[in-house]
Amino acid sequence: MSAEQLIALEAAQAELGTLYAAARSFAALHARAEVDLLPHITGLGSRLRRLVRTTQLTDDAIDAAAREILLLRTTWRTELEQVRASVVYQRAVTAFATDQQDALAELIPHVFAGLRLVRPAPTLYFPVSPSSGRRRPGTSPFLSAAECADRILRGLADGLEPESSGTDWWDSELPALGCADSAASLETPIAVCLAASDVQVAVFTTSDEADLRIFTPRLHAPMSTVLAAEATDEWWEAYQDSYREFRDALQCELTARGHQAVIAST
Repeated sequence: MSAEQLIALEAAQAELGTLYAAARSFAALHARAEVDLLPHITGLGSRLRRLVRTTQLTDDAIDAAAREILLLRTTWRTELEQVRASVVYQRAVTAFATDQQDALAELIPHVFAGLRLVRPAPTLYFPVSPSSGRRRPGTSPFLSAAECADRILRGLADGLEPESSGTDWWDSELPALGCADSAASLETPIAVCLAASDVQVAVFTTSDEADLRIFTPRLHAPMSTVLAAEATDEWWEAYQDSYREFRDALQCELTARGHQAVIAST
């Protein structure tokens, strides 16, 4: 067994893992992915690890594993393409592209496994990252208060967009905009807030996740900014001032620009 063969097998197994994650996310494939595809993947992985451990991973064994992987890959890519070609999925893609929220409220639970509509929709909080992208010793990992205010207002002016988590169609065609029903549940101390009375979008949740999801190509809505009273991220220790000083400066910057910014009560 060569290193190249082992690397190729690991890459092929990783692709099966990606296909499993995609398949289980769709309502039409979720159950079969759990009872059929997952046991195949775990069984194959255990078998290969045992052969490697006992130095029995011969060329014949590699060929047999490759054939099994190819069959699984072909079968489940076909299954996923059938989901993509289905009437309900294509209707959802069209509704997403044209931002038809009433249609999405009906269709999304039939497309994605475990998603249910939240009614009435709660007040929504969307995270804002103050990161400058520089997390190196001697440099601040955060934007200045003025820079952060500019980021917030620019994002609201442009509209909030969902981020695709990958390049495959199942990651990019129906991406979700993540949010929460409380600022405290976000990982960042800065959030923009959409009041429940102003929510005009279909909001979804799952039974095993705390976050909420909205399916929209771009969310334009009047929002305020909510700043946590305290921050627990240890990276704030690298900021030139304390979080409280940053928080107060950011509130002043936003207020000076005519934007409502409040500090959450503790």
